[in-house]
Order: sequence, then C-alpha cells, then structure tokens
Amino acid sequence: MADKAPNPTPKAAPAAANPDIDRLTGALTREALDAAAAAAVAAAADGELIAFGYIGLDGFALLKEAYGSVVTDHLLRETANRIAECLRPQDVVGRVERDEFMVVFRGLTSKFETLALASKLRTNIAEPMRAGKSEEVLAPSCGIAQYPANGKTVDELRAAAEKAMRTLQVAMRSASVAAAQEAVNRARAALQAAGQFLEETEAAYEEVVAVAAAAEEAAQAAPAAEAQPAP
Repeated sequence: MADKAPNPTPKAAPAAANPDIDRLTGALTREALDAAAAAAVAAAADGELIAFGYIGLDGFALLKEAYGSVVTDHLLRETANRIAECLRPQDVVGRVERDEFMVVFRGLTSKFETLALASKLRTNIAEPMRAGKSEEVLAPSCGIAQYPANGKTVDELRAAAEKAMRTLQVAMRSASVAAAQEAVNRARAALQAAGQFLEETEAAYEEVVAVAAAAEEAAQAAPAAEAQPAP
C-alpha cells in the first residue's frame, strides 16, 4: 500500500492592505489623516504645541501631460518618501488630494521650529527627481497653520494651511513671471545692441571699401599719367 502523501503546509493568507495607508504614496489616507489631526487638536487644547503644514506641487498637472500617469505616480511616491524623511517620530503625513499632502506636526517647541521644518521639507522635495529618462525639479509650496493663532479646529487649521500654501504658489508664479520678463527685457536689449553694432560695422565696412576703391583707382591712374610725354 502506497504511503499516504503528506498534507501540504497551508500557505499564509496574504496580508490585507492597511485601510489607513494610501496605496500609491504610502502616506495616510484622508480619513486616517483627519483622525490624526483631531487627536493633535485635542492634545493642543491641553497645552501641546501643534501645527499643520499643507504641501502642494505647483505645475504638477503639466508634468502629467508631458510624461503620463506612470511617471507622475513615481514622482508622487518619491515626494511622499522625501516628506517622511524630514518628519520626526511624532509627526504624520497624509495625502489630501492628487498632488497635495498635509503634515501634522506634534510636540513642537516653538513656532520657529515649524518654519524650520517647513523649509527643510521644501528643500528636500525640490531636489531633482528621476522622471523617466530625464530629471525634473518639482516646485513645492508649504503653507503653515499654527494652533491657536490660525485656528482651533481641524477644519480651521487645514483651511488656513491650504490658504497659506495657495498664497505662496501665487507669489512663486508672480516671481517666475517677473524673472521671465526680466530675461526677455535683457534679451531684447542685447538684440538691440547687437543690431546697432551690426549697423555701425556695416557703415565702417562700406567706408573701408570706398577708401580701398579710391586707392585702387589712384593706383591704376598713376602708370597712365607717367606714360604721357612731357609737353
């Protein structure tokens, strides 16, 4: 009688996806972020210093048009990773919209610490990222809202942080437009100077040609004058 085949070892069931984690970026979902924000506001009411940071990527829609969703999904994952690298253990980050994130800063020592953290976030995100076969530099803006100066509820603080971020985006675009206009003005001035130089060069060339022609005529006339007999 043949030996009975051993029962195969049962395979472990695949781990269920964490409903609190955004599948694309690894940041918290909007719902989980709201819960973390509510807990932070409750702690702030008891004296803890907290702040919200709202992060947006200016011009991200143009990148999607240029590269497609596969590349921009990678850029979003990289952005979320770079944000996480800058956070302290007590801070959390969640994805609010397609290309927008919000950070809940906990246990701050002062409002100046929040500004330093926001600056660190912007600098880290703005480092070049691989986009397909090329590199892109994102343009992040981070608006800050502090409790209780900018709000005492999750909705108030989130709205204040988002408004601050939108204001920064407008300022950055205005600065970019101004810089571009200045570059155009410099190029126009250089073109005008080049045109004037060309006109002066052409005038000098024509004068040189006229002098050379007169000299050549004089040189041709001299032998003929010498060949004529004396009176």
